[in-house]
Formats: sequence, structure tokens, C-alpha cells
Amino acid sequence: MKLFLVSAALVAGLCMVHAVDYNSSDVNQFTAQFSSVNHVFNDLQTFTNQQLDKSFDFLLLSFTFDKYDLNRPGFEKLYRKISDKAWEDTEKLIKYQSKRGLTVQLDGVQSGVVSQLNEGKVGGKTSLLDSNELSSLKVALGYEKILADESHRIHKKISHAHDKGQAYDPDVAHFLDEEVIEYQSGTVRKLTGYIHNLHSIIEEANTKELGIHMFDEYLDKAE
Repeated sequence: MKLFLVSAALVAGLCMVHAVDYNSSDVNQFTAQFSSVNHVFNDLQTFTNQQLDKSFDFLLLSFTFDKYDLNRPGFEKLYRKISDKAWEDTEKLIKYQSKRGLTVQLDGVQSGVVSQLNEGKVGGKTSLLDSNELSSLKVALGYEKILADESHRIHKKISHAHDKGQAYDPDVAHFLDEEVIEYQSGTVRKLTGYIHNLHSIIEEANTKELGIHMFDEYLDKAE
């Protein structure tokens, strides 16, 4: 792929620009890439893989609460919904990168969100396989916060807030705003509310089991 190649002429003090030859028979030099999308190429790749991982991780979490001995259809529905949304976001990210002329590779993440949760980077150390209702909500919240921080970081990297605007790409920023960041803010707020409500229910020792059952019924209807 050929873009504008700039070389400094140290002796003459001139810059020589090698432009795209529009009469060339090599069609590979013509791509849909423009502006500064390449500046966040690797970031979008990683974020796409993280969303794919999230889809499978929350599908696993939903199965945990679908077991006969747990019978928590509300929690199962909540985590299945989050899994489905992550799958949709993965598809949107792939389509968007393709539209901008980028090639997407789904090859997993070496240091994924689960490893960050296990290291206790968001709150205390948590496990994705924890079948405790309150602990699972904390896992879900931590997961969302890590990915929310990641989307904000990419947004900053491609906006005027970074590099004095030299890597500005409003199209990428707009996509993240509309398709990712707005949803993340709402989900973080919702899960935080669920955690506080369930914690209050568990504090009532005499009605704890009934309270958890009723909370699960609420989730089943709300989600």
C-alpha cells in the first residue's frame, strides 16, 4: 500500500512527496482508508477481540445460573442479554473497520479482561465462574468498567484531546460515542444499582433467601 511518503532532502532543504499513481494498474494501492483511522488500528483490533471474548464469557456466566440447583432465570437472562449485546458490538466493530478499509483478525487477546479481573484491577479479585449472585454482579460491573475505560482511551487517542489533534478522526469518535460508549455508561449505572439493591437484601438475614428469589424475579421481568 502506498500513501504519501515524505523524505527530507537534507542538502537541498526540500521535501519530496511520492503520491499515489492514479494511472497505475496496481489496484491494491486504492483502499477505503482515510484520515487517521490507522492511528487506532491495533486498538480497534484488540477491542473487537475483547468484545468477542466478552460475549463468550457472559454466555458462560449465564449458563452458571441456568443450572437446576441454582434456578436463577433472572440472572441467567441478564447475563445472556449482556452476552448478546457483546456479540452485536463485535459485528458492528468488524463492519465498521471493514468500511474504513481495515482488516480484522479475530485471534483472541493475550491479556484479556478476565485476567485483569483475576488480578483485582477493578475492586477485589473476582472469578467469572462464581455462582454467588452478588459476586457475579461485581464481576459484571468490573468487566464493563474495564471495557468502558478502554473505549474512552481509544476515543481520547483519536480526538483533539490527544496529540494536539494530529491524529484526529471524528468518524471513529462518533462511532464509539453512538455504538459503544453510551451503552456502557447506562450498563455501568444499572449494574451498580443492582449491586446496592441486592446487598441491602442480603443484609436482612431472616428474609435473605426470599429476598434473593424476589430480586431474581425482578431481573427476569426487567431484562
